[in-house]
Amino acid sequence: MERITTLGIFMISASLCSSQPLVHFDFVTHNEETGQWNATLFYTANRARLLTLADHFQANGVTWNMQSDHVYLSNVLTKETSTLTLNTAGKNILRWLHEDKGVEMDPHAHESQYIYPDVVALMDSIGLPESKLIGGSIYNEYNGINVWMNMENGQHGIIFPEKFWQPDYLMGGGTPNHVNDLDYYGFWNPQDTDNYLTNDPTKHLRNIGVGCSIKIQDTTSVAYLMAQVHEAVNNVQDGTYPANGFYVQTIFFEQASLNTLAYYQKVIDIADSVTAIVNSGMADWKTLKQSYTQWESDGAQVFQWECGHVSMGIMPADERMAISIEPIFFTDHVALRNGTGEEICELRDVLGQLVWTGRQIGNQDLSELASGPYVLTVKAKSTSRSFKLVKR
Repeated sequence: MERITTLGIFMISASLCSSQPLVHFDFVTHNEETGQWNATLFYTANRARLLTLADHFQANGVTWNMQSDHVYLSNVLTKETSTLTLNTAGKNILRWLHEDKGVEMDPHAHESQYIYPDVVALMDSIGLPESKLIGGSIYNEYNGINVWMNMENGQHGIIFPEKFWQPDYLMGGGTPNHVNDLDYYGFWNPQDTDNYLTNDPTKHLRNIGVGCSIKIQDTTSVAYLMAQVHEAVNNVQDGTYPANGFYVQTIFFEQASLNTLAYYQKVIDIADSVTAIVNSGMADWKTLKQSYTQWESDGAQVFQWECGHVSMGIMPADERMAISIEPIFFTDHVALRNGTGEEICELRDVLGQLVWTGRQIGNQDLSELASGPYVLTVKAKSTSRSFKLVKR
């Protein structure tokens, strides 16, 4: 067993690297445990959005991992009539998305009733191939009535006890209400819920790190999201992140939100903007399975890197940054915790423009700033961290 530092392992100084890897972008969606899927008008309106979005993604080479919970899957089984499937080659919407449009299908479960093997059983009934990926879980405690460690050696369902499922990969790192998620790149075998960042090669399940938290929200501008995308690409390409890393960067959106036209258009705009970066040769589109398959074929080197850290060689344990910001919302002052007061802070708006820089940001009156999202970068010694903030 080995403890992977927050700055990764097998690191190579940027000055010694001849080239940098690509960032592998992928859209990831969830449909949650919500009764709105039971409403036929909502379901069919969302279905119409899925058709046009999948066409656009396929035409532009955009990849998509669609991760479904039991409520939505149950409605696919009951609502996909022969009349409704006339525009999907006689197939239900999920089979059509996968077979005709290349969308990758994974289970997602809040595990309030249906645990992951139960969700996989529903996907079997729909006619989908069996995914080997846990599509999101809480890493440090129970995910409802279950915990991800129970699937280390496989598990039978509760609703469908005859169904046995053993995944290979875990897209974990979540926390309740997403207040303190782990934002890491790389692959490793988590030891347990208390030592999730410790690589244990005796474990079967591998974590696939999906990078910085880039989520499309109703109130988030395309400019702000693309600033995050460019930051991820630039950090890899300019050597801020090590050249021996494997960087999967997901862009997350809620499937149900597609019913709002403005939100749907925002997804399209972001897809087109990322595709322009892909066409420049600094990134590519890969599904999660395509990414971990490539990682395996490249030698399956364990790697771990936290979003926002700077590649400056291996940093001593006493210099690792423990700074945090709680809460992320502010009105006039930012609450920077565990700092020394000597850190250099840079606060930027959604366009990436510097609006304030200096030390001891906690003492700075920021009440005159416009409401909206900001990015705060805190630099100390040989490392830095970036935090997303919202001015109210």
